[in-house]
Amino acid sequence: MKPKDTAADRHLADAFKALGHPVRLAILRRIMSGEPCVSQLQGCLGQSQPSISQHLGVLRDRGLIVPERRGNRTCYRASHPHLADLLAFAEQVLSGD
Repeated sequence: MKPKDTAADRHLADAFKALGHPVRLAILRRIMSGEPCVSQLQGCLGQSQPSISQHLGVLRDRGLIVPERRGNRTCYRASHPHLADLLAFAEQVLSGD
């Protein structure tokens, strides 16, 4: 008998899928070290504005980041302060050391 999926399991799986892309991980790391807008992310990651916006949409839709309007710009912050801990823990567990 296969285990039944719950909404919480699907939500967690979707969040981990969002973290499964190197550009989204890089974006999330930048967001955790400040509250950048799209143009700042574009400059430091070398990605196009449409690409950054698409990745931000995935992270936002999965509940990992929160947009905040500042004048005519939208800046982003991590949705939870423990996201940095989660990434650090995942790196430690998966580093192979």
